[in-house]
Amino acid sequence: MNTELSASNLAELGSLVRNLRIHDVTPDLGPDTPMFFPNPAPIMRPFARHATEGAASNTWEIHEHSGAHVDAPFHFDEHGKTTDELAADVLFMRPFKKYDLSPFDLQPGQPASLDQIETAAATGGFTLDAGDVAVVDFGYDKYLPGEAAAREPQWWGRNQPGLSEEACEYFAAAQVTAVASDTSACDLSVADGAMSAGTGHGHHFLPRGILIVECLRGLGAVPATGLIAALPLKLAGSTASPLRVLLLTD
Repeated sequence: MNTELSASNLAELGSLVRNLRIHDVTPDLGPDTPMFFPNPAPIMRPFARHATEGAASNTWEIHEHSGAHVDAPFHFDEHGKTTDELAADVLFMRPFKKYDLSPFDLQPGQPASLDQIETAAATGGFTLDAGDVAVVDFGYDKYLPGEAAAREPQWWGRNQPGLSEEACEYFAAAQVTAVASDTSACDLSVADGAMSAGTGHGHHFLPRGILIVECLRGLGAVPATGLIAALPLKLAGSTASPLRVLLLTD
């Protein structure tokens, strides 16, 4: 190996990455984090304080599926991989393609059709390739607290559009690495807590080793293509792991 050339290439790669625009699409993780309605929000308890112990630390109680997180195959497939068995780079520096479904104004309980998915791809000007991460922007973060169309805090986790079975089949056939969304349960359609669709979790995605990333926010400001950088925690036997998700674009 030519060490000098390798070092030069690494320096050039680092410079290119640093010049990319970074979109942090991760919500804050804490007691007020919006959650999929059956799941409890995180709890933080002070463990040590500056005034008493001379340093500060906290104890956290966190459901695996809290905030921005990745669902491992084991979540719905008893023979699937847990998060500690996933490759460290499974979501690191992979191409993403963003499907902007916000113009369709999908309602709670309404699954996105294959035609809507294909229209979003044509509008975005991209082709989905094997190994990509498909990012679905329903525009649903607008209902989160502090946003333009904010609802009461629990509404978001009890209401969302999803993906039709044909849309799930489309992503599975493309052999994507993961499907991500700005909703709390990705392909699952939910209206006031009543669930329907959801064939990605149980059939087309997780049992085929296709990961699911949920609860992103701020996707509206992200261009249609770029790179995703996210690392699951190595939680032994876990069905999911919280993530810090960065989308890198020109």
